[in-house]
Amino acid sequence: MSYELTKILPLFVYPLGLGILLFMLTVVAVARGAKRVGMVAGLSGLLVLWIASMPITAASLTASLEDDYPFIPASDQQDADAIVVLGGFTTKPAPWRGDVELNDAVDRLLHGMRLLRAGKAQWIMLLGGAARGQTPESEMMMQVLAEFGVPREKMLSEASSRNTRENAEYALPVMRRHGIDRILLVTSATHMKRARAVFEKLGLEVIPAATDYQVGEPDPGLLNWLPDAEALNGTTVALKEYIGWIVYRLRGWI
Repeated sequence: MSYELTKILPLFVYPLGLGILLFMLTVVAVARGAKRVGMVAGLSGLLVLWIASMPITAASLTASLEDDYPFIPASDQQDADAIVVLGGFTTKPAPWRGDVELNDAVDRLLHGMRLLRAGKAQWIMLLGGAARGQTPESEMMMQVLAEFGVPREKMLSEASSRNTRENAEYALPVMRRHGIDRILLVTSATHMKRARAVFEKLGLEVIPAATDYQVGEPDPGLLNWLPDAEALNGTTVALKEYIGWIVYRLRGWI
């Protein structure tokens, strides 16, 4: 299956895509005179979107992933051979701009820098490729680190991977060449369970260094149960991790 299909097909399993499919089924059913089927499909689509958009749903699913990896300050972390930072927080810049665009998950890079400055490892390793014809994410990450004063000689990179499994598989030869067996793995707390399992499956000793936590103080009362676009995104991210875990388990990657 192509890289593009692996990104497109899951969209119809997540709440927004599933809701749209159910509403499309409603239209088709009503057009063919199957009003009862259409009503069931329409109500199901509404229910899927409503439940997935509730802050309480997003918070519960996200917390179930984050709670196993409480935050540890950089100064309190264990030492390792290298700090490994997973990508997923850069965006290809517009043609008229030369800088790197960063999203909310940039906490990964910032936490990696904190660990390096705390002297927890000799190297910081940046993982992430790109779609064909685009600049590898690891190169953009190195650019940002250099702007923050991190010496190039402390950076290692892998520029071909496009998912978590490839992050680990393609980085392993680089690690072996530099005698790296014990790593501080930096990624979002919601992603840590799957990422850690992938790297450990390949024989590395992994110390979780989670960051980018999403669950905060809940809104009281009714607001927890009302639809919210940000909550829909949070639910989708959490479901993506659970689905990813199942797929990786079935493929023997964890």
